[in-house]
Amino acid sequence: MHFDALTLAAVRDELSRLLQGGRVQQVILPDAKSVGMEVYANRQRYHLLLSAHSQAGRAHISAQKLRRGVETDTPMLLLLRKYVRGALLEGVEQPIPFERVLNLHFDHPEHGACTLVLEPMGRMSNLILVDAASVIRGVLNPVPPGENVERVLLPKRPYLFPPSQDKIPPLDDGSENYYERLKLALRSDDRLWRALMNGVAGISPTLAREIAWRVAEDENVPSAQVELPAIAATLQEMWTLPQSNAWQPGVAVDDDGAIAGYSPYELHFLGDFLPSEGIGAAISQFYGERPRDAAGDKDAYAAMRNSVATLLKDASTRVARQLAALDADEPAPGEPTQVRTQAEWLLALHNQIKPGQKELVVPLEEESLTIRLDERLTPVEQAERLFDRAAKMERAAEFIPQRRAELTTDRDFLAQLQSDLALAENQPEIISVREELRAAGYLRVRPKRQRSAPDRSDPLRFLSPDGFAIVVGRNARQNEIVTFKEANAEDLWLHIRDLPGAHVVIRNGGQRVSEETLTVAAQLAAYYSSQRGEQAVPVAITPRRFVTRMAGGRTGQVHFRNEETRVVAAVKPEL
Repeated sequence: MHFDALTLAAVRDELSRLLQGGRVQQVILPDAKSVGMEVYANRQRYHLLLSAHSQAGRAHISAQKLRRGVETDTPMLLLLRKYVRGALLEGVEQPIPFERVLNLHFDHPEHGACTLVLEPMGRMSNLILVDAASVIRGVLNPVPPGENVERVLLPKRPYLFPPSQDKIPPLDDGSENYYERLKLALRSDDRLWRALMNGVAGISPTLAREIAWRVAEDENVPSAQVELPAIAATLQEMWTLPQSNAWQPGVAVDDDGAIAGYSPYELHFLGDFLPSEGIGAAISQFYGERPRDAAGDKDAYAAMRNSVATLLKDASTRVARQLAALDADEPAPGEPTQVRTQAEWLLALHNQIKPGQKELVVPLEEESLTIRLDERLTPVEQAERLFDRAAKMERAAEFIPQRRAELTTDRDFLAQLQSDLALAENQPEIISVREELRAAGYLRVRPKRQRSAPDRSDPLRFLSPDGFAIVVGRNARQNEIVTFKEANAEDLWLHIRDLPGAHVVIRNGGQRVSEETLTVAAQLAAYYSSQRGEQAVPVAITPRRFVTRMAGGRTGQVHFRNEETRVVAAVKPEL
């Protein structure tokens, strides 16, 4: 993953917002190429990591407390303890807009001002401590003079910025020939992302691929197939984020549930994108850091499960928001008729309305009708608007109940998927939940990418005390199989009432079933549900012939009737 100049700008904004004015309480070396600081700011402790690793250079607020990893007190650590520990973080700056240079300005009560410079530039990554006169005090990776050395980095030498690149800036710099230069820079027979990376300043492979996707919905589109205005507009969109502060940090998750990347903007070309609380949280997730207060997690699939849980949460929030919007837009009973009646009377009596009249009173048999008049409109214009409003309300009165039913179905289906995810025991079952979410239209479909292997896990099978097979579905796909492919019409079907859970079938073929078997099957239905662990769970029992697919429903959603109810503890029975 690439910690580029645009990501650095997002980090700068986050550090300025959270840490500026804070005091450095501790400085450590988590490893030989990194510096960690504990900063107390805004009545909270933050753990700041600055890394000059050649493959993982970065700066961010860590999700966990940083630990000392280097036993020896290095010269750089001793300098930081002297000039930075106890200092106030006065400012965070990215001095070159399209370059990976981050300045952290400190003011020590005894030693005065200094600046810690992070340059996360791949194999040339470095950390440099300079004084108020821009003279180097210490450097993590010294660069002595040499034949091919463009910049010497040694103590007591003046600090110089990295040499500028011979590339065009990503934003219009005001020159008359900017677009001619941009066109020339992108003139290539190669893919667009490579042309961007080679010709435009501040563009990493990750950002270049995202720009190509946004321009053509194809990260590998050839440069020659894309119009220059579209490229320029997308560059403008991306590189005005530091001015607008409209960051959308998050991580990208691949088809196997692994975190494949992070960015301060939504990534489209690299799996599903999961929003994070901030860019620091996204980077921490990518590097496998756990929240510093998190308890030990023994779930081998925790990362994958959490990524799918985030997708489900986003989908559920979207459905809840849409349902609330429908409630706000739905007209009251009879309201369309009332508005249409006002329009009709207003049109019929418009000749009787005098200039400046504020209302029209129409005497009716039982009571009068009062119509407020809009002085800005003629009576005929106001009547036309009322007719339009009535028609809109009538359409809404017809459409909203139908749409509400669809959204309610989706809300219940998402609740079922949340239960499926909680009960999933392996990677295929977790992936199955995500793919059901995609099939329902709540995730982007990426037809050009190879799809994950479908969930081939089977329903659970038990033998009842009577010797009948009991089949248990543990997710929406398995529920569909259990109910409509494996069960016969006279088999008994069980499901907890009104909540997500497993479809359970007793393969009895209409034969009598003992009370013990009914209780065991009901306990399985309750245990493999969102009510696991509860002591009194109502479970519906009915012959399979009374179970039908829900019209317009999602996978595994059904209607049932003629049921009886048995209350059991949601514990796994001994079989």
